[in-house]
Parts: sequence; structure tokens; C-alpha cells
Amino acid sequence: MKRLYSTVLCSFLSLLASTLYAQDKTVVVSTLEWPPYTGGSLRNGGATTEVVRQAFVAAGYEVEVVYRPWKRAIDSAAKGTDDVIAYFPGYHCSHQEGFISSNPIGSGPLGLAENTDAPISWTNVDSLGEQQLKIGTVLGYANTDEFDKKVGTGWVMVVPSNDDLTNLKKLSRQRIDAVVIDKFVLEYLKSTEASLEDSRAKLKFDERPLEDKTLYLCFRDDETGHQVKEQFNLGLDSVDPEAITEDYVATEFAD
Repeated sequence: MKRLYSTVLCSFLSLLASTLYAQDKTVVVSTLEWPPYTGGSLRNGGATTEVVRQAFVAAGYEVEVVYRPWKRAIDSAAKGTDDVIAYFPGYHCSHQEGFISSNPIGSGPLGLAENTDAPISWTNVDSLGEQQLKIGTVLGYANTDEFDKKVGTGWVMVVPSNDDLTNLKKLSRQRIDAVVIDKFVLEYLKSTEASLEDSRAKLKFDERPLEDKTLYLCFRDDETGHQVKEQFNLGLDSVDPEAITEDYVATEFAD
């Protein structure tokens, strides 16, 4: 009887350990709807989501991705809501205190979109302020350090909106002079948004980028966050974020 009890107990403890291990090897991360990089309705969740997934799989983790508005995505990771341990993609991980960054998970060309019916001429960020141009931005998004600093001093005039699509609609109607936007996001919206059908041809990305922005997965700055970040970075070493992103975008935008 004792032997049977011991065998059952050992089996139970083994099952419990396996269950706890499986739970420990599953992570939850949050992101926003930001096609083609991330999006709940996109193939594999978007180009950057695919990078994150492959890196976690290489590190031996399963990953669950939740899609929320940007500020909520960050807050979820900060508070651990629904077990979220990190958010992405951040141009940096200092949107608010309490986060540490992974190694780079890709990059994206950030620049200005203009209306070809009213093109802008600029040489640097200062020249945007000199001309008193009205530049569309998205609430809560980080741009470049220089651009955001000039905005903070009042030198560069911005007109914030809730999302990129709203900015592009304003630009098409010439209510603003330019829009800060990622090049691939612009192309995605031009290709998929029916509301831009009549203005697609005149919405153009200025090939002089503000910056080629590096993207990161931002982990909560606690013991678990540090441990999972180290494992994620090891997995990331075995994948090629740029190649994954380029292949994804080329496939999605294939003629």
C-alpha cells in the first residue's frame, strides 16, 4: 500500500512539475495593430510578430500575442495584466519607466509622407520649423530624438491624430503639410485602405528618411523579465530579423 501511495505521489509530482514547466515556457506579449509589422488579421500576425515568434520558438518557448491599443499594450506589460511580460515593437523601451530592451528585432524606415499636389522642400528637421509646416504625428508614438526635441521646444509644429490612417486622410485633403510615418506602413495603407483609393497616387514617401528605426521587444524590468529576455536574445541569435521582415513584406506586396 505504501509503495502504491509512493508511486501515485511521484506520478502526481512529476505531472505537476511538467505542467509548471510548460507554463513557465509559455510567454504572453502585447502589441498593437500596426500593419504590416503587427496585426491580428495579418498572416502570422505580421512581419515583426513572426520575428518574435521564431525567436521564442528557437529559445524553447511558446508565445501568445495579444493585440491592444498602443498605450494599453505598454500598460499591460508594465502591470502584468493577463500575464503580459513584454510589448513590441518599440523604437526604444523608454515610453515609460520600468522596461528593458531586447536585442534588435528588425528595423523600419521612418520619414515624411507628402502630398504631390503640394510637395514640401526640406533639408533637415530645423527647416521644417523654419517653414512652419504642420506635421501629422500619432499620439503616443516616439519619432526621432531630434524631431521630438524640436516638437518639445515648440520649434516644429505637429498635429497629433489617433492613427496613421487619419493623418493620411488629412494629408490628402491638404489640412496638414506632411506626415511622420514608416515607409512600409504607408505602402500597406495605400494598398489596403479603400478610403485612400482616390488619393493613393499623390501620397508619396520622401526618400530622405528621418531615421532607419531599430525595433525592440520591451521586457518588464523585473527578475522574470530579465530571465526571459536573456533566453529570447539567445533565440534571436539564430534567426535573421531583416530577412524575415523583407521576405514578409515582399510576399504581402507582391504584384
